[in-house]
Amino acid sequence: MDLEVVEPFSRAEISDGVIPATGAVKDSSGELIGELLLWVSEGSLSALEYSWYTDEAPVVLPDPHDVTVAVRH
Repeated sequence: MDLEVVEPFSRAEISDGVIPATGAVKDSSGELIGELLLWVSEGSLSALEYSWYTDEAPVVLPDPHDVTVAVRH
């Protein structure tokens, strides 16, 4: 999903690409079924990507309770 940040805003000092964090998506049984990635372009959020590991593509974003965020250093 492409994102557009409306001016005015302060740009983050971060390299373009995927931010160093992921949101692991698990189903009700605790099985990993996908991940959420946030993309940055020119210091602002530019996209949210939902990668899935199942045979069927999801049709909605996951419930926030099913997402565990991990920050990479």
